[in-house]
Amino acid sequence: MTDSRLESLARHYKASVAGRYRAIRPGDLQLIPHALCFVSRKIDGELWMAELHQGKACLFARGGRLIEKGPVLDALMSIAQGCPQPLVIAGELHVPAKGEARERVGDVAAALADGKQQSLAFAAFDVVELDGSAPPADYHQRLEILQRLVDSDDAHPISVVATEELQEPGELRSHVQNWVESGKAEGLVVRSSVGEIYKIKPSFSLDAVVVGFTTRASEPDQVRSLLLGLQRSDGSIQLLGACGNLPGETMRRELLADLLPLECPSSFRHSSSDGNLYRFVNPAVVLELSCTDLQSEDSSGDPIRRWALHHVAHEGWQPIVDAIAVSMIHPVVVRRRTDKQASALDVRVSQLQEVLPDLDPDAVLEPRELPRSTLIRRQVWSKAGKGGLAVRKLLLWKSGKDEAWPGWPAWVVHFTDYSPDRKTPLERIIRSALSEVEAQQIADSLIAENIKKGWEAVGTESEVQTDIPRAKKVSKPKDKKSASSAKTAKKSTNA
Repeated sequence: MTDSRLESLARHYKASVAGRYRAIRPGDLQLIPHALCFVSRKIDGELWMAELHQGKACLFARGGRLIEKGPVLDALMSIAQGCPQPLVIAGELHVPAKGEARERVGDVAAALADGKQQSLAFAAFDVVELDGSAPPADYHQRLEILQRLVDSDDAHPISVVATEELQEPGELRSHVQNWVESGKAEGLVVRSSVGEIYKIKPSFSLDAVVVGFTTRASEPDQVRSLLLGLQRSDGSIQLLGACGNLPGETMRRELLADLLPLECPSSFRHSSSDGNLYRFVNPAVVLELSCTDLQSEDSSGDPIRRWALHHVAHEGWQPIVDAIAVSMIHPVVVRRRTDKQASALDVRVSQLQEVLPDLDPDAVLEPRELPRSTLIRRQVWSKAGKGGLAVRKLLLWKSGKDEAWPGWPAWVVHFTDYSPDRKTPLERIIRSALSEVEAQQIADSLIAENIKKGWEAVGTESEVQTDIPRAKKVSKPKDKKSASSAKTAKKSTNA
């Protein structure tokens, strides 16, 4: 295993540099600032790093992965002889292609799994750390450090990524034609002297099935956003993400008309970027998508996870587990694929294997079992109005799920406001907290803000078995009139 310092280095570089490349299409070169830039071919491999110092070398990657033998490590140790100061460099670990073919990241995973380190090569492209400190901010200086250190040779397993200095991004057009549009390379990496890094790649094309939709607030007869998925071999659907970029209002209307009759129940909930919940549909409509890039890791270098769902006829969607997936960059709906079906062939999840080489479309996903939440505090109030009885309710839960699933809140406060004579009769407020003290403070604050004069307490905390201290119970109504009102309100809320 790598030590914690090297792991921290790898994660920090991925989050602050490699994970923040801006993906653009070949036709969007005008987005690159008009300034000096450095262009290199993007090698389709895995990001690895090497620490070099006085004949010692360590080749490592995130997650504690090490390569401890093979031609690449031997060559790095030879290069380290010329490193009087500790140096950490980043590069693409890859399997060199033969002939006119290009590298494939899947070949790296296969070589590492089979112990075939002799087939690997390392193409350095950046300096991560120099003598324990940050390297020069100017990429030209970092590139010169690499070029002085590495004597590139076609027969050598270590090289520096061939990089050309351009005076302005307009000169990129020929490079795009020679490498990207021809298919000779996965793409180009452009480092602008103003500090931005761009990844120029041809668009990915995917066929996906529509799982849910939302509508536009201003044009309710049009689809606003679509929730999309791909099918695994066992019939489950792996969520791919959402797309709201559709080719025109006519298609938005036509899609809504086709999707409305397909609406079905779902025990899984998913909200769109504007906060609306998706309305789920039976999997039947297939769309062709185009996106600039597919990412398998977030900005922190952690795997992207999305829910896999199971669809049951007449019962709708049921969640299975959050599985490793991808994130689409700049997705666009291209067209409706009436010639394709929502099947494991036409919308297969294996379309992602170019960016997820370890993806097993035949793997059976085991449902995630989570502990049940515990109700700690429950209070109900009512108030008579012209339109009927208004009810407000506060619930405080200890989720018990935070240890089983990182990211799940430990405590949840839920406040419900029902008023029959309001335009939106039911409104909800949900707050999360890290501790019971914080949760109780949130609950008290919600009560102070929403329970004013005229509201009568008609319910108390649930009688639950728990070792956690509970807040004081609300006193019961003393007079007969209040007691009668409380009984009526309790019957209404239970209903």
